[in-house]
Amino acid sequence: MSTVCVLTPIVVGSWPMIANAVAGAAASMGFSVLSSNVATPEGVSDATLHERVVVDVPNSDVVKEAMDGGQEMVIARDGVTLRFGIDERGRCTVCASGKGLSKRRLTEIAEAVSGRVVQQFAYHKLMAELKQRRFTVVQEHVAGDESIQLRVVIDR
Repeated sequence: MSTVCVLTPIVVGSWPMIANAVAGAAASMGFSVLSSNVATPEGVSDATLHERVVVDVPNSDVVKEAMDGGQEMVIARDGVTLRFGIDERGRCTVCASGKGLSKRRLTEIAEAVSGRVVQQFAYHKLMAELKQRRFTVVQEHVAGDESIQLRVVIDR
């Protein structure tokens, strides 16, 4: 007997959990983690950044009790700086900025990276839950569209 299950990820967790997902997504997409909890990355001033956009990380809520105000993670690649942080509503946001890029292009980059963050978060939560419930992953496949397919069996 088999079942197909499609999961819609929702990011609800503490800042350290989300920061780990950001770090994982950054590494998989060729970004470097510059810092955490800083106002401006070293060598970059707000005056040199021509365009800036802010995008919500989809379906994200941070457990407010487990975070300090102003927490932020900064990643960068090819002149684009992305700042992940928590807004006043407790939602995770990403601010994309870069010199010589349009707002449209910055939005595309921010949405691609935030989507990967959600995927990383959901993947690690799912794997932990499967292990806790005594399931074993027997096959894992990453499709061309970056979706992940798992085949699991229950350990008896």
